[in-house]
Amino acid sequence: MKKYVSLGLVLIAAAFFTALAVSASDSPKEKGGTGSAAAIYKANCARCHGADGKGIKSLDPPDFTNAEWQSKQTDAGLLKAINDGMGVMPGYKSTLKPLQIKLLVKYVRSFAKK
Repeated sequence: MKKYVSLGLVLIAAAFFTALAVSASDSPKEKGGTGSAAAIYKANCARCHGADGKGIKSLDPPDFTNAEWQSKQTDAGLLKAINDGMGVMPGYKSTLKPLQIKLLVKYVRSFAKK
């Protein structure tokens, strides 16, 4: 009887750690994962910020390609703006995963001119 209880506990522990490992390895491009940064940006940001990051002028969003704007922004500030919203921009903390928001910060940084 003790062997069956021990075996059951081992199987439960194995299932738990397998599930934990699968969720931890949820890469941005895996099916069911968080999606690629470009896809997240296109779905949530591009309609106002433009596919090129320069923004729709009539909406007056920041130009992500502007080196001066990029240098004034901290990653923490960008995270806060995406999470909580800013001006007419809605917050995304209830609709995007934290990893997706971090990917968006990196994607916004990618618009900076080299």
